[in-house]
Amino acid sequence: MRTSMAYPIRFWALVLSCLLIYQFSTEASADWCKYEKEIDLTLDLSASDVLAISAAAGDLEIVGVSGSDQATIRGKACASKESWLDETRVSTVTGRHAEITVDLPDTDGGWSLTGRSYAWLDLEIEVPQELALEVKDSSGDMLLKNTSVVQIQDSSGDIEIEGARGPISIRDSSGDIDIDEAKGDLTIEADSSGDITASDISGSVLVIRDSSGDIRISHVSNDVVVERDSSGDIRVSDVGGDFSVLKDGSGGIHSSDVRGKTQLPQEG
Repeated sequence: MRTSMAYPIRFWALVLSCLLIYQFSTEASADWCKYEKEIDLTLDLSASDVLAISAAAGDLEIVGVSGSDQATIRGKACASKESWLDETRVSTVTGRHAEITVDLPDTDGGWSLTGRSYAWLDLEIEVPQELALEVKDSSGDMLLKNTSVVQIQDSSGDIEIEGARGPISIRDSSGDIDIDEAKGDLTIEADSSGDITASDISGSVLVIRDSSGDIRISHVSNDVVVERDSSGDIRVSDVGGDFSVLKDGSGGIHSSDVRGKTQLPQEG
């Protein structure tokens, strides 16, 4: 009798647990965007040489579009207080050096499980395909597709670049960097943490300083140079020019199919 009663009790206990978890997750999800508003703007770029984009907390997606002379800006803003939502905005400046800037309120440390204080803005921006970009982002993931010359300064979050049509320069504090196809040189000025992956680069690759994380580079038409790497493996393959590592702290160095010279740091 005890055995036969044990299964129904366990079954209903499991059902009750699932219902409680579902209710909590639903409430948490709803509270994650308590107040929200949509962003829908356009910016005339017909007279612009450069577009500077300054984002804040939230994900950022930038897509290059052929035959366009404007930026289309769409997004979703979320905040835990209605007054913070009112302070969340996107401002624009036209001209030769055009600007798109995200302004967020001071949320006293951001979102937490106890305080649940937050304000963030996800952005999707379409830009002219051949326009040079200067991108600054504080937190959140970043995706760029089919853009031209780009300079990136990022504090945290992953960076993904696909089908770049010009040189790329990146300064990053944390998060992975993933570049798939670029028609131009790739320069990693500084990377504090996170892996660096680059493939199909029609130019040279220069990593000036990398603190931690693996470096994986393949299918590069010219040289690959790693000036200073503190920790993590370095793996390089299919390089049309020279491969050089000037300083390396810890981690293995592996290379294959390098058609130029290979220079590695002296051990000891």
